[in-house]
Amino acid sequence: PISVKFDFTLKPFDISDIVYFNPVLGSSLIKNPFSATERVYPVEMPYTTDDIYSFFMEIPEGYIVDELPKSVKINLNENEGYFEYLINADGAKIQLRRRLILKKATFANQDYQALRDFYANIVKKEAEQIVFKRRK
Repeated sequence: PISVKFDFTLKPFDISDIVYFNPVLGSSLIKNPFSATERVYPVEMPYTTDDIYSFFMEIPEGYIVDELPKSVKINLNENEGYFEYLINADGAKIQLRRRLILKKATFANQDYQALRDFYANIVKKEAEQIVFKRRK
């Protein structure tokens, strides 16, 4: 297991009335790795995956959360994979837990469309942002 922890301060909160913020820092999927509409051969990945990303943030003083992405849980073919995006804001802080599990590394070409749709949903969800507004 690998764990990385860092603290930082964002400058936009000092000057903006509205701030858009993506909480999946550096580990989000920006593009679906399965872009072809069809696949003839099986999909072979180098290994199975169990990736957990946790994010904790104090809501900046003087701001409120105006919009928050919705939590979601998605299964891939019953039990071959799983994606969860659980987010909560309690007034003082925001907590996010994102988990991606792939229980097998090889998928038959018949499973390609399900795998492609699964990743399309992940990319879409991880692109969603939190909207902060300055308190009036």
